[in-house]
Amino acid sequence: MSGTAKLRVVRAIVRPDRRGDYLERWRKYTEAARAAGAQVRLFEDQVLPGRFLEFTEHKAAKGMEGRLEAAFRETDVKGACVRREGEEVLYRAVEVQ
Repeated sequence: MSGTAKLRVVRAIVRPDRRGDYLERWRKYTEAARAAGAQVRLFEDQVLPGRFLEFTEHKAAKGMEGRLEAAFRETDVKGACVRREGEEVLYRAVEVQ
């Protein structure tokens, strides 16, 4: 991803009986985020199933964060989680020369 980029990182905890629901909501969010021009990745802890790291990377552009937040609210990913941490953690890319 060229240009100035931003990265949102969130840790999510999901109960085993909600895992399928969470993954389906994440799939829908991924579709909407990619349609808006973002790159999305999801990682699950190898030792503790149900502990996820969510990454959303996008170019810094007017209105992009609002579009992503709307997609997140619409798919209600948060509704399938026991706990979420880092929702306000937003990183910007740093060019090292």
